[in-house]
Amino acid sequence: MPIKRSIFRLSRFTILIALGIFLIVAGIFPSVIKAAEEFSYSINVTYNVPQTGPTNVQETYNITNNTSNKYLDSIKISTPSGDVENLKVYYTDGGAIPFTTEKITSSQAGFKYEYTQVNIDFTGAKVGYGLRWGFVVDYNTNSLVENKGRANIVYIPGIASQNRNNYNVNLIVPDTFGEVHGFGGMPKEVSRQAGRVAYSFNEDDLINNSLQLLFGNSTTYKADFIYPINNDSSVAKAYTITLPPSTASQSVYIQNIEPKPESTSLDADGNIIARYQIAAGQKLDVKVTFLAEVRYLKYDLSKSGTKSDIPRNLVNEYTKSTQYWQSGDGAIKAKAEELTKGKKTVAEQVQAINKYVIDTLEYNNEKIKYNIRQGALKAYANPANVVCLEYSDLSIALYRAAGIPARMPVGYGYSGNLKLSPSVSDSLHSWVEVYVPNVGWINLDPTWGEKFNNFGISDIDHLTFAIWGANDSLPAAIAENGRDINYQYERATLSYVMESPKVSKDATLQVQNYVILPFLSIIRYNGTSPTNSATYNMEIEIGEQGRVARKALGSTAPAQKFSGYSLIFGRNYASQSPAKLSEPSSKNPLALTTTTNNFTPLVVIILIVSVILALIVIKLRNKSKRKHHHEKTISTHDQR
Repeated sequence: MPIKRSIFRLSRFTILIALGIFLIVAGIFPSVIKAAEEFSYSINVTYNVPQTGPTNVQETYNITNNTSNKYLDSIKISTPSGDVENLKVYYTDGGAIPFTTEKITSSQAGFKYEYTQVNIDFTGAKVGYGLRWGFVVDYNTNSLVENKGRANIVYIPGIASQNRNNYNVNLIVPDTFGEVHGFGGMPKEVSRQAGRVAYSFNEDDLINNSLQLLFGNSTTYKADFIYPINNDSSVAKAYTITLPPSTASQSVYIQNIEPKPESTSLDADGNIIARYQIAAGQKLDVKVTFLAEVRYLKYDLSKSGTKSDIPRNLVNEYTKSTQYWQSGDGAIKAKAEELTKGKKTVAEQVQAINKYVIDTLEYNNEKIKYNIRQGALKAYANPANVVCLEYSDLSIALYRAAGIPARMPVGYGYSGNLKLSPSVSDSLHSWVEVYVPNVGWINLDPTWGEKFNNFGISDIDHLTFAIWGANDSLPAAIAENGRDINYQYERATLSYVMESPKVSKDATLQVQNYVILPFLSIIRYNGTSPTNSATYNMEIEIGEQGRVARKALGSTAPAQKFSGYSLIFGRNYASQSPAKLSEPSSKNPLALTTTTNNFTPLVVIILIVSVILALIVIKLRNKSKRKHHHEKTISTHDQR
């Protein structure tokens, strides 16, 4: 089995994405000031975000002199980014103030970031106890807002703890931005007028901590994948490619796949598997374009049940010990028992394990250079030598050891820029799905959990390419006769689009009703699922007005063919009834048709029964004749 060397290299960047490390460390408060006991500072910052274009920032500093013989001659202000434009500094009562700027490059935890330092020289000495005056730093920046298709991310820089009682932050955005969701804290809506919404913030949320605000509930990724298949052998071989699954937090719609696969199906984890038969010496690039609508979810974990509420089939399948998820190991089992002891609900147990992994493991940036997957046990034994893959492996092993179903999504984690080039380092990431009864499968990312509390939510920055659950390292992106060839999505690009995709209206359904007997018929159905989307819990409904027969079909891959039989009892056994193909999660049917009645079986049965009855009648009549003849013969004999 090939070693995963390059998968999940992105994870060194995932520490950045949570809140934007450059915002946290740069801050936007005075970096060099006179002693706090000599001067008091009241700072008001307003971020004014337009529909498009750079954000305008106005920082208003009101200063009170606490001395009778000193004055403030200069100050240094650090802006939260390096792309400051149209910078102006002026007194609140009028008059420009001279200044200079410096671009500062620094680093923290091995990551470089850039910000602008503004050096301000005050031209007029202001001496006198209790004297108050102020100035404004006004500039534009593109670094505080990211557009993600239908959604927008706004970063609010943190403040220094010494400014707790004299620092106010306001945010103004277009009302078209939509609903706001907070990562690390939530703003308070202050006003809504003239197409603009104003928010204020709880200062406790901003003390030494930046916030990430998501405006909007979903976004759509457009992905162009190329799966290179090369059969350089002398015999034909079977290949499969794995297409992204639809999950609770994402819906995938295949726009195009060329060449078309010989067949498609869903595996146990919902991954779309497309099959190809490749001749000896043949090369083939399978080109796939798909749209993925990724939704923000806030899980209602208050509904969580206990482990006894978890379906038995999920426990059997998703708590097994595997090569990398050693849930049966004694140390792992003991730690899982320790962490979940006294926790009644599954959600409480999941949270305890998640916190332990976040608090215990330490991301090792150097491991990226020689990244070889270690698995849960080695991560547990050496917690300072891990990347995102080990965060996920240890989490899953602990969940499974605790009897809680868990599996691993692998895919894309947004790292500050979209995947736009054929490289690995800006693409792959791993996280965790865990099953909470009465809630379902929920996303957890313990790697990103180091930077902000993401427990109980699913963001729009995770795009699943495949789910590993039944197997801890499969399905592979490309497999040759079931063997992973270690393709790492190098030839893939992503972009955001405004489109909200829908299931294609090209599903087909044919239903024939073979009437067998009065009040009994056999339904034969066949069709294809929508060509652009997998379906889940699909069913056929036949009949109307309270006389509806249903046949569950389960889940299907895009363009997957299906067929089967079903019995119908009752008064509508021979009616020409409406039939529809539907999915419970959708209000609109996937396909509509009318049953075609075929009375041939009934006619044949009637003929057979008629023939049998006729033969019986003939037989009985012949028997009666023979008996009558026999009796007549006896009577004649007696008369003689």
